[in-house]
Amino acid sequence: MAWGDVVVDGRNVPRVANPRDTEAALNWQLERVGSAAWLDWPLKFQRMAFGYAHDSGWHDAADAVRWLDHHALLREGAAPRGALVWYQAADRIRVACSLGSGQVVGPLPTGPVEAAELSLLSTDWVWSEPHFPFGH
Repeated sequence: MAWGDVVVDGRNVPRVANPRDTEAALNWQLERVGSAAWLDWPLKFQRMAFGYAHDSGWHDAADAVRWLDHHALLREGAAPRGALVWYQAADRIRVACSLGSGQVVGPLPTGPVEAAELSLLSTDWVWSEPHFPFGH
């Protein structure tokens, strides 16, 4: 699409560093294990973990997955440590953060923030880099 002399590529998404790096974000999450305060807010939890105070610009995890898919930012296979893992559970798309080795951390469908084996939560998942394009 072109607007005047400017060409807009819908798949070219500028990438900036998150306010918190991967290990700091994972530590932030692990410090909250057991907390039920994040029930039904997995996307907000991940955004806050990576240091963003402002809204992500996405309505929910399903909206985020649609946006990430449109911009070709979703990956399949084993999620590396620090990646956002988008999975189907209880008829909803949810998000957690990969600890590596098939483990994730975040507010789980059962309620509190926990670390869990991804394969016990869902058989249907994709992952992305921890990217919050509207958080700046």
